[in-house]
Amino acid sequence: MKPQVAARISAQVENELRRDHYPEGFPALPEIPGGRYTSEAFYQLEIEHLWKKSWLCAIRAEEVPAPGSYKLFERLGCSIIIARGVDNEIRAFHNTCRHRGAPIVEGDGRQKLLVCRYHAWCYDLQGRLVRVPEEHDFGDLDKSARGLLPVRCEQWDGWVFVNLDPDARPLADELAPIRDDLATLSMASLRVKGRMSYKIACNWKAALDAFLESYHVKAIHPQTVAMLLDAKGTAIGLFAGGHTRMALPKRFNREGGTWGTEADAYDIPTVPEVFRANNVAYGVFPNFVSPFDSAGFPFITFWPEGRDACSCELIFVGAGDDTETMENSEYWRTFVENYDKIQTEDFQFLAGIQRSLESGAFTGMKLCYQERRIYWMHEEFDRRIGVERIPPELRVTQLLSPFVEA
Repeated sequence: MKPQVAARISAQVENELRRDHYPEGFPALPEIPGGRYTSEAFYQLEIEHLWKKSWLCAIRAEEVPAPGSYKLFERLGCSIIIARGVDNEIRAFHNTCRHRGAPIVEGDGRQKLLVCRYHAWCYDLQGRLVRVPEEHDFGDLDKSARGLLPVRCEQWDGWVFVNLDPDARPLADELAPIRDDLATLSMASLRVKGRMSYKIACNWKAALDAFLESYHVKAIHPQTVAMLLDAKGTAIGLFAGGHTRMALPKRFNREGGTWGTEADAYDIPTVPEVFRANNVAYGVFPNFVSPFDSAGFPFITFWPEGRDACSCELIFVGAGDDTETMENSEYWRTFVENYDKIQTEDFQFLAGIQRSLESGAFTGMKLCYQERRIYWMHEEFDRRIGVERIPPELRVTQLLSPFVEA
């Protein structure tokens, strides 16, 4: 992180702690139509133009550690094999045999060849079709043209992303507005410490919204987050591409660590002071947030499972002994349990919110200045989908571009 960015965040926090009036020159945010959370037509636009064309955080590179190891990524109705080849490159392929469409693998594993169990067609770890039983019975089979169908796959600091759009711009370009800010976290050096997942009876955006603002902290986290962080000092940054940042000054652990855990043995030495004095969370378009810190943190991702249902997955990564996880370490068990309590508090109202949205009694969301990250994400949803494709009554006004950080 550049010193001027750290200084900007610190200054923003101090300004928010003093602010007692609506910021001059910042527009009041128009209502976000409630139908964006209930319309099946809008949901299908999201699937086609947003989810199937965005870079999605899939796994950690360490989860396919050796040549031949592979992991299944199953989201959005797709099954994708993410495999490390003999050349040490990580690639992704649709888990679909080019013979009659059977899945090649079920679950994660490690093999020299990917073998379809239906008719034993064999593919190497670069996706090439290398062996077909009784090949002579296929009069015109060109094996070079029947390899596994590839999926765009690129890495960022230890994380593996996939994109269903073969023409998508490079991941590095997508993350350019925030990549330098997060380079000092040294994420490639961290290791997975634990996982949690949840099923939630609401539209995926309603779940994501809860993690884009701190306006709710005093009300639903009085004995957890509100004791650890000072929500009044919330400083927000908006970035090109729909990415966002939110920094809350810490009340405890200002020298390092997070959520009330001591971090002496788990420090990431490259983390700058601004991440130690504040809980600095980034929202990365389209579906994940992470409250970065100096010992470890979760990547929190939200996934649609229908118009009115979604799932949330947390992958915890951290420093310290590579062999320590929530299964054998009191520190990481406590770390994950603390997050579980906070997540449960965040999710408690979401099913009821969805029922209200579906009832027709709720017209839309009137957001405050502290909730502007939500509005900015919605603007980006419309830009990615194409405003002209969206029914006029479901569009949001493009308003916040003048407030994007360079």
